Amino acid sequence: MKKIFLFITLFSICHFSNANVVVLNGLTHVHKTASGETITGVVKLKNTKDTEQRIVVYFNNMFQECGKETVLTAEFSHENSILNWVSTNVNERVLKPKEEYELIYTIDIPENVEVDGSYWGVLMIEIEEPIKEEDLEYGVKLESKVRYGIQLILDINERTPSELDFYDVKFLEEGTSKTLNVSVQNMGTFYVQPTLILEVFNEEGNKTKKEEVKFKKIYPGFCKPFSIDISDLSKGFYNAVLMVDY
Repeated sequence: MKKIFLFITLFSICHFSNANVVVLNGLTHVHKTASGETITGVVKLKNTKDTEQRIVVYFNNMFQECGKETVLTAEFSHENSILNWVSTNVNERVLKPKEEYELIYTIDIPENVEVDGSYWGVLMIEIEEPIKEEDLEYGVKLESKVRYGIQLILDINERTPSELDFYDVKFLEEGTSKTLNVSVQNMGTFYVQPTLILEVFNEEGNKTKKEEVKFKKIYPGFCKPFSIDISDLSKGFYNAVLMVDY
């Protein structure tokens, strides 16, 4: 277990239950594996409605660059992408009313390429009602879609500790709302799920607040933002300590 610390000063602190199709076994699948192995996994789906539901399956890379929004796309790649390794047993399927279905994915890890660390991507499952011929003929379009993003993570070969660092810390005040926004960067080769801890002390050195934000995955070379609400601190002068525990 590791901790990193940052000392700061604060001045003048004035599953979708109604979805047509649901994922039954979680939105993150992690596999411990090695070079040259083949991984097979299952995403369990259920049609909760009394009508048929059509699913479309595709794959995206996920970027969480420091200081930027999360991006899901198949147009660009990065060195830890599994896009070219993954396949599924179907690209689309119509689920019968109340049907439970197992979507199978396969990941073939190259044996002739030196890989080490965490590799990942997002299996997208898009749900829409079956498109009828008359709808297409008259140009009717679907106005809304439910999309699930299932993160597929491979820890390839022996896991080693990853170093984390504070990329950015900002205090944001909007009306009566006060937030401490923290961006943490993963400098290592394996993903981590740290807990961000904030401890706040008044001028007398007494602890007045402690907050924890838990278990946000940070991928190698990327950042993850954390937000802590500090609106309950009265106006004054405070010292604070930020810790990342992992």
